[in-house]
Amino acid sequence: MHYMKRNKILKYILASTLTLAADSTFVGCTDNFEELNTNKYEVNPDEMPFAAQFIEPLTYVYAPQQNMFQFWTNLSIDLFGGYFMTPHNFSGNGNADYNLNRGFCGGMYENFHLHLFNNSRRLIQACEEKGLPDYAAVMRVVQAYALSTMTDAYGPVAYRSVLEGNTVSFAYDTQESIYNDLFTLLDEAINGFQNGSSSAEDMQAFDYWCQGNKELWIRVANQFKLRFAMRIVKANPMLAKQKAEEAVQGGILTSADKDIVIDHGLSNELTRMFEWGDCGINANLVTIMEGYKDPRLPLYITMNTNEVTCADGSTISRGTRYLGIRGGCNLPNKPSQFGNFSGVVCSYSTPFPVLKVAEAYFLRAEGALRGWDMGGNVKDLYEEGIRISIKNELKYKGVFAGVSAISDEEIDTYVNGTTTQNDFVDPINAENSIKAMNKVSVKWDEAASNEEKLQRIITQKWIANFPLSTEAWAEYRRTGYPKLFPNRVNSSNGTIDTDEQIRRLIYSSIEINTNNAEMQKGIELLNKENSSTKFSGDIGGTRVWWDKVNVGNF
Repeated sequence: MHYMKRNKILKYILASTLTLAADSTFVGCTDNFEELNTNKYEVNPDEMPFAAQFIEPLTYVYAPQQNMFQFWTNLSIDLFGGYFMTPHNFSGNGNADYNLNRGFCGGMYENFHLHLFNNSRRLIQACEEKGLPDYAAVMRVVQAYALSTMTDAYGPVAYRSVLEGNTVSFAYDTQESIYNDLFTLLDEAINGFQNGSSSAEDMQAFDYWCQGNKELWIRVANQFKLRFAMRIVKANPMLAKQKAEEAVQGGILTSADKDIVIDHGLSNELTRMFEWGDCGINANLVTIMEGYKDPRLPLYITMNTNEVTCADGSTISRGTRYLGIRGGCNLPNKPSQFGNFSGVVCSYSTPFPVLKVAEAYFLRAEGALRGWDMGGNVKDLYEEGIRISIKNELKYKGVFAGVSAISDEEIDTYVNGTTTQNDFVDPINAENSIKAMNKVSVKWDEAASNEEKLQRIITQKWIANFPLSTEAWAEYRRTGYPKLFPNRVNSSNGTIDTDEQIRRLIYSSIEINTNNAEMQKGIELLNKENSSTKFSGDIGGTRVWWDKVNVGNF
């Protein structure tokens, strides 16, 4: 029964997977995406050991397969959150200049349906039938996290209709209703962890996030609840406050916890994106962290990976400068000198990041700034978030960066720093250079406006959450912080505002070819939730429900 229903939905998802390749008229490592990502031999998951069935959804929140990783976010969302930028633009077929490639924008959809939702929903039902509420709870948290990234990227998506699985077409849900479902999933998960009787030893067979620690799982679930509550603060401020305070009261990650990372010998494919020459470091990250004299900078990125010849004929020797790439600059095809700019501190064995402890403190700091009961004051939570981030990043990345220590004195100096973002100077093309956008320093200023305080909080949260671009881009759209350099070249044909920047991904080609009638209804739902007066429809300038153009941060 489960297998037949699973096949029905998989056929819907896989029916036109080759459309991604058809949409992408380029040559290179992105060729034959679906051939590389789908199994030619259909396997009944029920024939696998039960515990083994959990590993795929638990790990594909940070896709451990090279082509899926690239299509999941590296060709789209990674370019929009301020952390990364491609050193070329796939012969004009990439997303960097806002001429959105529907195939490239479909990777989030692919990963969600093939590897995450397809497994999580099936396992939740199986666990309930087996009387394993805590096992089901694990999948509910994974499903909530995955679904949040999906709806944050596109807006309305098919969710409840896929759960029902009784039709060949799948109706879309509004983003508002999906967020209500996210809170329900997390509440059900917390209840499952509290009432389940499985041992930690049994759960450790598959639990790549929390190693069978159900109390830790509850804190993870509550932290996601706090994140989702903050996301909807402009759309439904009363519900946001209620859910945020529930989350903090229920217990979220603290300094006593470690960051949630997946450390099980899987391949961290961010490394390969740089080796392929398809990914570079964004100028926003370099100029903000350098301007702040951030001690995490060598933990995150390398200096230039090769010699760079400047426009004036001078050279920058290898390994002597941090160099980032500004987005939307009509970059030349690879190989080019932009591929010699800074690299990422990452190896194939670097654990996958899932959820950072420091984020909890910045979320609480924002909540306290709004007058919510967050169990602390704004300044203390903000500063503690910074300190925890630096210490945890050293533990996480120190061995890969060759950094053995960051002293408390160095951390204090950073927390009390008064410098601001550097201007961006492109050594190759002066047309790409631009003045700094952010004028706030790290040091807390109690006399500052709430808006300036929020900018400090979000900017530090943005630094701490590296390299999680899905969260960085979502929070930029919600708050406008940190201020990101606008595109110099906007090839969207009027569908994206240069200053407002891209607000959503366009729907996948698979939806057009296999679920078009329902997708058109979904676009109607998108338009109803859209607050933009300039844009509507399935374009990059349309706003999702929680992204309110006419509502300030306070």
